[in-house]
Amino acid sequence: MVYVIVGNGPAGTNAIEQIRNIDQTGKIILIAQEANLPYSRITTPEYMINELEEQDIYIRSEGFYENYRIETRLGHRVEQVLEKEKVVVLENGERIPYDKMLLATGSRPFIPRWIDMEVQGVFSLWNKADSEAIKEFLPQVKKAVIIGGGLVGLQAARALNAHGINVSVVEMANRLMPVQLDQTAGDMLLKALVNHGVQVLLGTEVKALQVKDNKLEGVQTADRFLEAELVIVAVGVKPNLDFLTESSLQIEKGIVVNESMQSSVPTIYAAGDIAQAMSILTGESMLRALWLTAVQQGKVAGASMAGSREAYLGSHAMNSIQLFGLPIISMGRIEGGPGVEEVILSQPSSGVYQKLLLEDGCLTGLLFVGEVQEAGIMYHKLGQRLNQGYWGSLRVTDSEYMLA
Repeated sequence: MVYVIVGNGPAGTNAIEQIRNIDQTGKIILIAQEANLPYSRITTPEYMINELEEQDIYIRSEGFYENYRIETRLGHRVEQVLEKEKVVVLENGERIPYDKMLLATGSRPFIPRWIDMEVQGVFSLWNKADSEAIKEFLPQVKKAVIIGGGLVGLQAARALNAHGINVSVVEMANRLMPVQLDQTAGDMLLKALVNHGVQVLLGTEVKALQVKDNKLEGVQTADRFLEAELVIVAVGVKPNLDFLTESSLQIEKGIVVNESMQSSVPTIYAAGDIAQAMSILTGESMLRALWLTAVQQGKVAGASMAGSREAYLGSHAMNSIQLFGLPIISMGRIEGGPGVEEVILSQPSSGVYQKLLLEDGCLTGLLFVGEVQEAGIMYHKLGQRLNQGYWGSLRVTDSEYMLA
């Protein structure tokens, strides 16, 4: 049996381990664009400013590829998948046959068309190479602008602020991290940024970069100019699916997979940011670009490829982060709506905000800011009824306290 794994992120890495645990003799071939050991993208901001050394970002030891008897094609990318022939074609023309294949190519930053990434001082922050390029550039930086107030952008802002750089964050939405936080939690995070000296412009769009001799001078919004030597673009990501334009795979927002992480082509599996799998709470098929989701999907995919009867039970939206001294955890739904009850456990006036969201008595979401210790317990209650005992006695706190 020949297994081809495309991508050495959390999905691909965990799939390899599962395959080898079940199949000791099968041939595993790994194809990955990045020519290094598997590492955590979550650590790239800390690596960028030397809070972490290179060895600290790796998630597997130096002998990983040898210990699991993996034949590698590092620093290469797949150009084409020939499903009928069961062959992948690399950018250098090499053709690699397979019996079963896992696609785990992850995501890449979305870059608006008007942004020229060749301008000196303009970067994205997504992978190890981005971190190293920014690290090399930092000695000439006094002011930086982060375009995007989501998770990646704020991690970059936190790191640069800690490095002594004057940071401005520009976000189009009316709050920070709009996908993960409601307005109350967003306001608490905004306060934390401002207290650390970060300028935040909400409801604001960058209209243009100001460039002279291919060197960044700053960014222009509708009503002001922000001087900067460095811009980091963090406005979202998109799945790496371009090499599948001629594929017969069922692709919607991502590669549609079943509970075994198997695609519409039985010999091809998908996991991680490119896999469109089931959401536990809604039952809908969707993309979920989260580390834990990639790990879980990779394990199921690897086991399934090696012949074990494994099933992926679905994912929750979940984010856990500490930014500017403020711990935050959000899971599932974060805002109310028709048929949704919001149970407020703690108020922002105390420096702590905790909210549960219930539908028909079932926990469908939570948002904890400031104190997050109980979130781990609640994770295992997502989708379950909370209408008995202690949880059944909770009620929404009077809304006037929300303004304190």
